[in-house]
Amino acid sequence: MAPQDLQDLQDPKDPQGFQGFLGFQEQLLWDHPALQVLLVLKDPLASKDLLPAVVHLQGQGSAIQVKNDLSGGVLNDWSRITMNPKVFKLHPRSGELEVLVDGTYFIYSQVEVYYINFTDFASYEVVVDEKPFLQCTRSIETGKTNYNTCYTAGVCLLKARQKIAVKMVHADISINMSKHTTFFGAIRLGEAPAS
Repeated sequence: MAPQDLQDLQDPKDPQGFQGFLGFQEQLLWDHPALQVLLVLKDPLASKDLLPAVVHLQGQGSAIQVKNDLSGGVLNDWSRITMNPKVFKLHPRSGELEVLVDGTYFIYSQVEVYYINFTDFASYEVVVDEKPFLQCTRSIETGKTNYNTCYTAGVCLLKARQKIAVKMVHADISINMSKHTTFFGAIRLGEAPAS
């Protein structure tokens, strides 16, 4: 494009010219998925599907003893590392992560478990509205170390107001809640597919 052409686009008498040109460029980027990253980097909330919408929670302590009392075994000792407040809301008392926008979500979690009371396996679930969505179970061999990490992940269609949590399946188990071993998060991948 010649310099004269750019001046024509920026003419204040033609407000649609330059803005229309920018809009055309942005639409061109959206029509090519490989180039969408440029728009997200420009303005993360400007994307058509609120991309990227990320939440990452890490354990904020050392070892904790989990009991299936009032908490029902739900882990709630989370520290917010990153969270998009337009898409996610953390309920610190219950440990639940509320989704504020309908969509398709990638959900992941990892828990480090210490085996005590002669237990030779440990299990936890990622629950959506208290119903199991993912489960991770780990066993330990006799004579080996008495701890292990368990990672699980999956994609789920969620509606606004649904809540996600990490729940231990068995009571009286110790969890290492240090930030590098126990964590939980979600990424909004986009709109739910049309049915």
